[in-house]
Amino acid sequence: MSNLVTNPKQVEDNADRFQSELVGTPELQERLSYARAWYAFPDGKECWIYVPSKFAGYRDMTAAEYLDDAPRDGRRTEKQLKEWFVEVPKDSDFHAELYAGLISFLDTHGKAPSTKARISVSVEEYEKRLDRKLPDPTDSAIVDLILLVASKLPQNELARLRGAL
Repeated sequence: MSNLVTNPKQVEDNADRFQSELVGTPELQERLSYARAWYAFPDGKECWIYVPSKFAGYRDMTAAEYLDDAPRDGRRTEKQLKEWFVEVPKDSDFHAELYAGLISFLDTHGKAPSTKARISVSVEEYEKRLDRKLPDPTDSAIVDLILLVASKLPQNELARLRGAL
């Protein structure tokens, strides 16, 4: 039974293992074009290491386990990985760089990315490269609460609230 990863270090370890196991596993290479959700890690040499979500998202994943066709759900891995990773917007220069790297990586195995391929990076890498902070999910919850409370206010108090904003 495959267990989901519980921290980003496990994901990065899976990415490293994927790279090494890919070299000697033609069956794994054959599946490269089918992956839609990719996770990218800087390799420290201005290149990127790529791993598909189903390989990245299960603890201590190996090529043999990945290929055994046991039921594994990419939606579960995506949900888990969203805790530490974010999809890079397709209209950004950062995405263009990552996508070019993915094309190059897959080309070394005679493959091309799926037309529906998405690429995600760690939240830290995203914020660093795009020079913007991601919104705090609690901000949205607070606004939702304010709207709920405001909807219960009498008109004169609602007018007072609007004036204060």
